[in-house]
Amino acid sequence: MFFVYYTLKPLLDPRAAQIVELPDKVERYFYLTKGRPVAPYLPPTTELSLYERAGDMLTDFIGNPDCVLYISERAQQVLAARGLVGEAVELLPFVLLDKRGRKMREPYFIANPLRSVPCVDRERSKYRLDGPDEMGDIRMLHVRDGSIPDDAQLFRVAEFPEMMVLRSDLLEAFQQAGLTGLAVHPTGTEIPG
Repeated sequence: MFFVYYTLKPLLDPRAAQIVELPDKVERYFYLTKGRPVAPYLPPTTELSLYERAGDMLTDFIGNPDCVLYISERAQQVLAARGLVGEAVELLPFVLLDKRGRKMREPYFIANPLRSVPCVDRERSKYRLDGPDEMGDIRMLHVRDGSIPDDAQLFRVAEFPEMMVLRSDLLEAFQQAGLTGLAVHPTGTEIPG
């Protein structure tokens, strides 16, 4: 079967809610950008608040500057139905507070993809180097043919773990569930921002 791959990140829409306080609240929060397990450092009682200066539109994928997937229960259900929760994606519940500091009713989670796939086509991709062979940013991702395992639906780019990639059938499942707040860009196209 032929799949298309997309880079993803939460949508940064000025009308949408955001979370910006993760580094202040979670020890070793940077593990969440590297695909390392974080459960020992993020108990389910961890409280994260919606950012006061952001919009009020609550989406299924909450925007943030930290390259983290904050997801609603509906998004979590799609991941679970596709068999991704566990080895492929660590699911971390937390307490979401509204702008007034009140607990939100709907549960939210951090989805931490743990799988990394070395897949960057270095000749066709556009990226910046932070060291002799260390990618500091990718502006356009081209994946090497045959580099992505058949069972990889959501994963991190091993050469630049801050970047997450999802497969077209998972994106279709998100869309069929009516999930909001996710920005995707087909591989091989310029990534805005």
